[in-house]
Amino acid sequence: MRRFILKICLILLAAPAATALRAQAQTSYLDRIEWVLSDVTMVSDSAGGERTAKIDLAIKWKDKPHASTQHAVSIVPALISKDSTEEFYFSPIYIYGKIREKATEREAVLNRRDTSVTDLDSVFILETGRKAPSTVRYVGEIPYNPAMLDGCMALYETVHGCADCLEGTDTMYLAEVLPPYQPQWSAAPDFIQSPSGNDKHRERRHRANLNFIINRYEIRPDYMDNAEALDEIVESIRTAMNDTLFTVKAVRFLGFASPDGPERFNISLARNRAAALADHVKGMDTSIPDSLYVVENGAENWDGFFKAVAADPELASNETVLRVRNLLREDNRDSCERILKQDKALYEKLKTDILPDLRLTEYVIEYNLRDFSPEEAEALWEEHPDWLSINEMYSVAELYGEDDPRYLDVLFEAATTYPTDVAAVHNAAIALYRKGMTDEAFSLLTDRYEPELLNTLGILYASEDMNQEAFNAFSLAAKAGHEGAAHNLEELQKVMEQL
Repeated sequence: MRRFILKICLILLAAPAATALRAQAQTSYLDRIEWVLSDVTMVSDSAGGERTAKIDLAIKWKDKPHASTQHAVSIVPALISKDSTEEFYFSPIYIYGKIREKATEREAVLNRRDTSVTDLDSVFILETGRKAPSTVRYVGEIPYNPAMLDGCMALYETVHGCADCLEGTDTMYLAEVLPPYQPQWSAAPDFIQSPSGNDKHRERRHRANLNFIINRYEIRPDYMDNAEALDEIVESIRTAMNDTLFTVKAVRFLGFASPDGPERFNISLARNRAAALADHVKGMDTSIPDSLYVVENGAENWDGFFKAVAADPELASNETVLRVRNLLREDNRDSCERILKQDKALYEKLKTDILPDLRLTEYVIEYNLRDFSPEEAEALWEEHPDWLSINEMYSVAELYGEDDPRYLDVLFEAATTYPTDVAAVHNAAIALYRKGMTDEAFSLLTDRYEPELLNTLGILYASEDMNQEAFNAFSLAAKAGHEGAAHNLEELQKVMEQL
């Protein structure tokens, strides 16, 4: 009997609490309304540069537009940051019961007489009653903050009853909003084919250590060390002809003169010396086909001149030399030579230390290497990478596979062996980046100004959120006419607009 009475008492004690819970749940208006979030956007003022976050929300009563007579409801749309550390609030939405509505109207009249109370007309009140529209549109704007990106939209509700007592709070989460812009890069990071991937054409440049009588071009085997020098030249060509690794395609002879004296005479003398050497070599070994011999026009060796003076600490900063470097053109070489001669002290040093080595004759052996199988290429790539084409190096990389550390080594070797091949450099940089070797990838692309590589660098910078660096790289490439970089620059600007 006691147990039965005790059970009844417990039920009676519990009943008010359960009733209170139901009553609290019934105070919420969030579930009585359908909240349709059309959009949350970032709006930029092109004139003032200010940015705002704009919400467009359709509000529709599920049943009749009705509120309890004593209720004053405040529903605040809030944008919550992705990490939930920041919240950004839009203007509240108010719902009033009949009694509270009259009290609020009286308060508004009083506030209008108070000049310190402003912005009363911007208050958004959701009407109730028979004449109230079943659907209304709420539009709100607040200052934009990058922390809003990838955030969440929520509604915070507070319900007050008579005497302004708090009757309940509730929260409704609507949707994730303001997703970060996902750029669609042109020429996305991937491997590209090299136009010269199968190129096996090579050349070996040699200096012919011959001595000529001043202003003469005849070959004198008995003059100084010419006999030994001629034997070396013929032997190097003969060895190349008999090599099984490659096929000789041409032997080019080039003559260079020092830039002192009339240019026309110097060019003629340089070419005649190259032609005389070619004729002499032909006579020394008749087994080499004449069709392989090519004699090129002579030239004054200005490139060699500037390299030589740059390597001499005493001459590198000489004002006369710098002046000539800035003035030199194809049509004023004689006048530039006269400028050098006017500086007598300079010219005496040039005659002793610089000019003699600029008078030379060279021969270049052009040849095609034979093709190598992947297994042969594997045996060669470390010791003789220059014997392999780029595609042959890639065949070695594929032989190893991406999980083998040597895979990256081969691609990097291809890029360093063929530094002028844009595809080889791009591919090595991408492979390094994919393996997390970001600094190494950037290092390979730094100080490269080919538009294709600037575009690649820009994409990698953007992937690391280094947006200003990416902007600079894309801008340089776009100015050089790279259409993909121009597109990527536009994509990057859309990303940066949100930040």
